[in-house]
Amino acid sequence: MQTVFALVDCNNFYASCEKLFRPDLKRTPIVVLSNNDGCVIARSKEAKSLGIKMGVPMFQVQEEIKQHGIVCFSSNYALYADMSNRVMTILEEEAPRLEVYSIDEGFMDLTGVDHVTGLLAFGKRVKAKVDKWTGITVGIGIAPTKTLAKLANHAAKKYPATGSVVDLMDSDRQKRLLALVDVSDVWGVGSRTTAKLKERGIHIGLDLANADPKSIRSEFSVVLERTIRELNGVSCLDLELVRPTKQQIICSRSFGHKVTEKRELREAIAKYTTRAAEKLRGENAFVAL
Repeated sequence: MQTVFALVDCNNFYASCEKLFRPDLKRTPIVVLSNNDGCVIARSKEAKSLGIKMGVPMFQVQEEIKQHGIVCFSSNYALYADMSNRVMTILEEEAPRLEVYSIDEGFMDLTGVDHVTGLLAFGKRVKAKVDKWTGITVGIGIAPTKTLAKLANHAAKKYPATGSVVDLMDSDRQKRLLALVDVSDVWGVGSRTTAKLKERGIHIGLDLANADPKSIRSEFSVVLERTIRELNGVSCLDLELVRPTKQQIICSRSFGHKVTEKRELREAIAKYTTRAAEKLRGENAFVAL
């Protein structure tokens, strides 16, 4: 039986969570800031259209914020975790298996679902249910591999005519989409790999799909070889139903202003060291000294 995956991705998740409780800001550009309000970590679609970049320091966009009336929110991770749990609970009810990939993304296993209903109709029903029950809008990409599902989700968000749901089970549709995307848009292809691939003449997703897997493995890695096979509809990545233990835990923040007092710096270090220790205990892990 052919595998079927669906990647469900919440749109502008942190910003969408904030807007849920501020309906008066439905069409207002908003940004969510990092701890200490140092950098922009999330933007509504209105803020994106104004050119506000992800990760930009707050002080660099003060003029744009005043000029366009952008509303700023301090990050509220307790709220985002709660809304994420609500969304993932709905997805768990709809699919035989679910991998919670991140706070705003989940891979659903839809293998065999097409024997009961059309995959596109199923995706639209799930999207409508999440929207109705949580107020969070999502994009859904359906494909025979996780890598292609990521690509389908990319198309679902980029092209409004799709209704935010794309079924990429057909091989011809896969090739048409791969011909439209830059190789950097393929899941797992980072900036350094992109540069090396383009030096090799591989510029778009279809170029990578048509590359020789063995040659790519010898020149790059087995991971990129798997990516090529996934782009050709061969599933190499199963769902991770149990998350692997973290190999490192980081709790870092940027200051929203210049720090010149040791006391303030010591307080920040103590606070975030405590938070890192909480994360460590949450993983049932320990530090080897």
